[in-house]
Formats: sequence, structure tokens, C-alpha cells
Amino acid sequence: MKERKSSKALCWVWISLGLCFASMIGVSRIQTSFGKIEMKELNWESPHGHELSAFLFRPPNATSERPAPAIVCIEGWFNNKEMQDIYFVELSRRGYVVLSLDMHGHGNSESVPVDELYDGGIGIDGAVQLLASLPYVDTSKIGVTGHSSGGTGSNMAIVLDNERETPLIRANLLQAADWNDDRGVDHSGDFKDRSVGIIASRYDDFYFAWYTDDGDPVSLPRDFIKTSQAKQFLNFNDDPAGFIGTPEAGKIYERDFNGNRAYRVIYTPTMIHPWVTFSKTTAAYAVNFFEKTFGAPVPLPESSQIWPWKTFFNVIGLAGFFMFMVSFTLAMLRSGFFAELAGKESIQPAPNPKGARALWFWGSIVISACFSGLSYLFVVARIYGQSTAFFPQTGPLTIGTWAAVSGIFSLLLLILFYQLYGKKHGSSLKETGISIGTRPLFKTILLAVLVTAASFLLVFISSYFFKSDYRFWVLAVKAFGADKIGIAVRYLPFFLVYYVLNSVSVNCFNYTTVGNREWLNTFILGLSASIAGVVIVAIQYGCFVSTGNPFWYLAESGRIGPIWLFPVIVILFGAVVVSRIIYKRTGNPYLAGFINAMVVTMISCSNTTTILGAAKVITTTF
Repeated sequence: MKERKSSKALCWVWISLGLCFASMIGVSRIQTSFGKIEMKELNWESPHGHELSAFLFRPPNATSERPAPAIVCIEGWFNNKEMQDIYFVELSRRGYVVLSLDMHGHGNSESVPVDELYDGGIGIDGAVQLLASLPYVDTSKIGVTGHSSGGTGSNMAIVLDNERETPLIRANLLQAADWNDDRGVDHSGDFKDRSVGIIASRYDDFYFAWYTDDGDPVSLPRDFIKTSQAKQFLNFNDDPAGFIGTPEAGKIYERDFNGNRAYRVIYTPTMIHPWVTFSKTTAAYAVNFFEKTFGAPVPLPESSQIWPWKTFFNVIGLAGFFMFMVSFTLAMLRSGFFAELAGKESIQPAPNPKGARALWFWGSIVISACFSGLSYLFVVARIYGQSTAFFPQTGPLTIGTWAAVSGIFSLLLLILFYQLYGKKHGSSLKETGISIGTRPLFKTILLAVLVTAASFLLVFISSYFFKSDYRFWVLAVKAFGADKIGIAVRYLPFFLVYYVLNSVSVNCFNYTTVGNREWLNTFILGLSASIAGVVIVAIQYGCFVSTGNPFWYLAESGRIGPIWLFPVIVILFGAVVVSRIIYKRTGNPYLAGFINAMVVTMISCSNTTTILGAAKVITTTF
């Protein structure tokens, strides 16, 4: 039986590897338009003295004899260049040279001190200058498009561009951003004769709303197209009173500036702020805008989009990554060194809880879920925007603090249960795996490190050979620089507290059947871990849709909190499933806890900004 389980685990290792390699190949083929487009990852020092990282896409029509229009794509705050994939895929296959940039402190670009953060428009000016230096780029047709802070950063780059004798930026498409920058400076007067478009989502979490000093809404995002500010923008920054007619979403307004045709347009999709980076509708807007302003070297219909296939292969890789993480763990248990960690027989669930045990089971689920939701709101409001030299990333610090607080609360509940009920009813710390010797604990930690390293080795193979990673929308597993490892080690204790104690709780105290079904117990425990996040998101966006204003909006932490929960909800549910699978095979709750904590910490620290004090700059604006 033991040999059969080991063989099955090894079989799943090969299946997961097959999924990962299918993902690598599929993503690579799609984002290079089936090998027609040359794709490079660049790292260079900008004229402002900071190292930048970007993907460069060169279509076959871009030559020194026939230079092509070029576009810089910029990710939003807490993101990276891969988040612009819908834009760089669709624009490059239409013949534009595309540079997808990591801003300062994002992705693989250099982390800078906060007083140097906005040098060169957060790095965007350096990207523009790099494109302009390429012999196959038409320097009279360079555009920028950025999401959120990437969009507002492009406004700052335009200020620098205006200082040139011959400006380089001719068009700017703002994705879920307006004419201000992250410091609140209005740049509407800096656009001049450039073509500018705005993707103003009707339920944008950060932009297109105005409030009184007391926080009362004056104008909401869904009404942005009707405002005087929108009229002024469409009227090329002239007095909105001079705007003729009613502003129309999607209509391109034109004006001649000494023979140069310039355009203004506002698109108003029905979506939330982060969805602008993941929509066929917004990809079509970008195609429409740049074809109007520059003309597409390779014209294709707006509806002709292949980026969803890239997403499909990215998701296959994401599934393969987590499948490999689990199956490789189980396969390693057949080795001589780690064999003692394998359970002698499969752990069986306790019977369906009844009476007092049922009260403990369901009561702890309800109490934990309530505490999780309330503590998240409390922590986000107080920790967001805080960072130190030792903890330079506010995202992992905020989520990590919440994780640690939740883990400690779980520990208190477990102690209370054991003392008041478990010990009196035969609960054994040794039989459930809570008690563990020094030697097995050492091997548990070693195996967890090995599994984490092997899993991320797949990510680096994907990145190095295929320029791909594993992701779905805001949940991403990507390659990272060596600096992120040192940062992750600092945050790891926060996540260890939660994921280890969560595994102990799920498996050593709550491994039962529900309705005589073991899978239902796993599902309920996964749901209990993530339900607080689901409720917070539902409240935020339910209120947004019904009233036009999000429930939490007075501070940026209230706006970002629900957005951060999108990937967290999936991770929390998945962690329960992972820990249950490994526990059933080993009887060891710590192994899955360590693996989950290490992997989640690395995901968190490689998908955010690393800029000391920058979050405080942002929070003062919103």
C-alpha cells in the first residue's frame, strides 16, 4: 500500500511537470504571436541613475528602414510588468514596438529611497528615452499607457517630456487613472497637443470621484462622464462651459494644433479598478485609441484578441505549480532520508461531531471567521502605509501582521478547547501529530525548504527560458531577484504563525467527517478560513454597485483592503486543502504549515513594491 501511494505521488509529479511545461510553451507562443515577435527582458540604468527592468517586444514590421510606432506599458502600484500582458500582447501583434516597464521599486527594477521615487516619472521617462534610441522606433509616434499609479506616473513623465526641444510622447492612455499624479498635482494643462484617453471604470476604487472635506460624495465614478472635469478634459483643457453638447463615452473628440491632429476620449466600462488590466473590453479600448492616434502597422479588428489564451496557459501553470508542490512533497517521503516522516498508515477522520463536540466545532468556526474579518479591518487601517528599513514592503507587513494575529487567536482557541474538552475526551497530542521529536522536526523543516526551492525552480525555468510565469489576474507566482529572498526571510515568521497553527487546527483538532463525508469537512474548513474575506469584498462592492460609492473609501487603506483580498481568499482556501492532503499521508501538521508559509511569503514579497516610506506618500493623496 505504501509503495502504491509513492508511485501515485510520483505519477502526479510528472503530470504537474507536464502542466508547467505546457504552460511555459503556450504562454511563450501566445505573447510572441507564435514566434513572430522578438521578446527580450532588459535591465539598464536610466538617465536618472536607477536600474530599470522591462520586457521589449519587437514585431517583424519594425525595422530601421521602416520604423514602427512604440508604446510604453506601465503596471500599477503593488504590481509588476507582467500585469500589462493584455496590452503588450494585443498591441505588439498589431505591429507596435512595446516596452512593458517595472517602475521604481516594482518587479525587477531597483528599489529607490522615497525622495528619489519620482525621479524620471517613476522610471517612465527612462523607458521613453530607451525606446527613442532604438533604430526601428518611429520617434514621432511614441505613446504611453499605464494602470493606476502607472498612469499617473505617465503624467509626470509628460512634464519632463515638455522640457525637451522636441517632445517624444505623442499619446497617453490612462488606465483607471486621471490627470493627477500620486502627489495630487494636476497635470491636465501639461497634455497640450498630445492625444489622451482615459479608461474611467464606473466602479473605480481610487479615481473619478470627488468628496467634500467631510468625506461626503459630490460626484461618483459612475457619473464621471457628466462632470465639468470630464468636459474640460474633452475640451482640451479649455473652459468646460465652451463644450458643445453632452459628453459621450467612447466618442473620440478631435482638435487641430497647427496641423497636428490631437484626440481626447473617455471610455467608461462597467468594472472595478483592478479589472481594467484583465478585460477584453479595455484591451479593445487600447487598440482603438492607438490605432486612431498612430495608425496600426498591422490592422486587426478590436475583437481579435489572443491574450485570453495566454491566461489559459498561465492558469494551467498555476495549477501545475501547486500540484507539483504537493505531489513532490509526497514523493520525497519515499526517499530513505525523509521516509520516517511518512505515516505508517493513512490518518482517519474522527466521526461526525455531535453534542458538545459539535458545539466546539461549529462555534470555533463562527468565532474564528468573525475575528478574522474584524481583525483584518483593524490591521489594515493601522498597519497599511507603515514600513521600516527592516520591513520595506507595506503589503506583506500588513497581511503578515493580520496572519500572525489570526494565528495567535487560533492558538488561544485550541488551548481552550484542549483544556476544557479535548483532554477529558481522549484527545492525544502525540497521536494527532502535535507532539513531534527534534529529529523529525528538523527533517520536516528541511523537506519544506527543499519543496519550496524545487517549486520555485520551475518558476525560474519558466522565466529564464520562456519569459513566462504562473498567474491568474492578481494571483501570481513569478521569478524574483536575490534581494527578495532576504526580504522574505524577515516576513516569514508572520506567516509561519498563521499557516502552522492553521494546519494544526484543521488537521489535529478538526479532522472529522461532516454528514459522513470527509471532503465536506475539508470544504467547510477551507471556507471558514476564507469566508471573512469573501464577506468584506461582498460588502465593499455590493455597496459600490447599489449606491455608486464603496463601503470603505475615506482612506486609501479602506480602498486597497478589499482588493488585496482577491488573491488572499484563494490562497487561504487552498492552504487548507494542501495541508489536509499532506497531513493524511504523514500525520504531521507542521510539514504543510511550513511549506504553505514559505511559498505564500515568497509570493507576497515578489509581487509588491519595495520602497521605504512610499506608501505614506500615497496615503496622503487619497
